[in-house]
Amino acid sequence: MSMADIKTTKTQFGDFIAKGELWLPYEKQTGAVVQLTDLEIYAPDELDWKRASGLGKLASYVVFHREYHPDFKPPYNVSIVRLDEGPFLLSSLVDLSGPHKIGMAVKARFDASGRLVFAPATNT
Repeated sequence: MSMADIKTTKTQFGDFIAKGELWLPYEKQTGAVVQLTDLEIYAPDELDWKRASGLGKLASYVVFHREYHPDFKPPYNVSIVRLDEGPFLLSSLVDLSGPHKIGMAVKARFDASGRLVFAPATNT
């Protein structure tokens, strides 16, 4: 696989996100969903992309109380969501009226800046 293939495969996910869409890669040969961290081992012609449901469960999170980047004013959370399709995504939770709870149902959406975030499934 060439370096161009790697760049193309890794940027496809980001291209969908930039359009406000959540799509996931699947192996053409097996039909299995591909973890996003594994995209670099696939050539573009080895993958099919399908729109994701956007549903998942909170797998882990941390709340930062210190500013590490000016775009993220504390306190803010960084969360890992396991999509119903299987892959894990690093994101943030929004619209929380209560505390985070591991295993809580969440739904993907895009905030005003175009960032992929997740909200409790009951609030979307």
